Amino acid sequence: MLFIVGSYTNKNPNGINVFLFNENEGSATHINSVDGIENPSFICIDEKNNHVFAVSETAMTDGKEGGQVFSYKFSEETGTLTIINAQLTNGGAPCHVSVDSSGNNLYVVNYSGGNIGRFSVDETGFIKPLDDLVQHSGKGIRLDRQEGPHPHSIILDATNEYAYVPDLGLDKIFIYKLDQENRTFSAFKEVNVHSGAGPRHLVIHPNLPYAYVINELDCTICAFKMETDGALTLHQTIPTLLESNLMEDSGADIHVAPNGKFLYASNRGDDSVTIFQIDQNDGSLTRIGNTSTYGKTPRNFAISPDGKYLLAANQNSDSIKIFKIDEENGLLSKPIHTIHVSEPVCIKFLK
Repeated sequence: MLFIVGSYTNKNPNGINVFLFNENEGSATHINSVDGIENPSFICIDEKNNHVFAVSETAMTDGKEGGQVFSYKFSEETGTLTIINAQLTNGGAPCHVSVDSSGNNLYVVNYSGGNIGRFSVDETGFIKPLDDLVQHSGKGIRLDRQEGPHPHSIILDATNEYAYVPDLGLDKIFIYKLDQENRTFSAFKEVNVHSGAGPRHLVIHPNLPYAYVINELDCTICAFKMETDGALTLHQTIPTLLESNLMEDSGADIHVAPNGKFLYASNRGDDSVTIFQIDQNDGSLTRIGNTSTYGKTPRNFAISPDGKYLLAANQNSDSIKIFKIDEENGLLSKPIHTIHVSEPVCIKFLK
């Protein structure tokens, strides 16, 4: 099994690294690196066509405002990535990228630009110029972090019909219908999250009609019922930490175990992963544990496709810690292996 890590490049130009994962031992071997891209902080993989897409999280590109999104051809045999092309995102600090199941539609979020973009991708993996760009507007109550819109991720539903965009700056989740014929975003609904929450990342349950959003600014998770028309209805709000210092702690990443029984959330500052049990009837969360990531600033983490391991990317201590998951109770072991990577930000497995 392979996984790919995207990183910041402040200390090392090799921003993308490919690893071979040993599922029996829970260990990893480095097999390839890619340079030539600044701050590839988030990546996504089109396994159908063996393409990898990475944002370059920068404010400017060749004197023009905004970052870029890169496309690579990926070889499963050798683990090599060959660049195809790049396009401007028309917004500063692109921080998240998603590709739909066809591999033909790519979606990018620009954090400081306050906008989201849609690109077409041809069969060779070539990214075409922007099809559509939607600008968010407004501000929240935290003037230090919510002085304007800051969309932080874009998640597609299983049908590729709806896109969910948590906006940290506006305390909203924007829901768009994806017009595949005209290749545009169509505004559908706006869901308000409580003031000062700072919604960041969203995950959809693999089996139940529920979605979960981690809020960066107040270290909470909101559970939403997913209605049949794509709308979200708030079901529960629960803190990730029993005690938190909101000047130092912040929510980061969120994932549901492949078996659908447990949810995991990472906390920066506290430098931990909190574990919740998911009620299989109504999607409610019950906090059952909290484990140190044995490093600093777990910006992102990933669960192996077999559900047996959790890999935590400790951005500010240049490490990825590998934990074994008890599949019966969802709890994590102490780290069983450590990978040394400069400023790791995003981990993606090839399933």
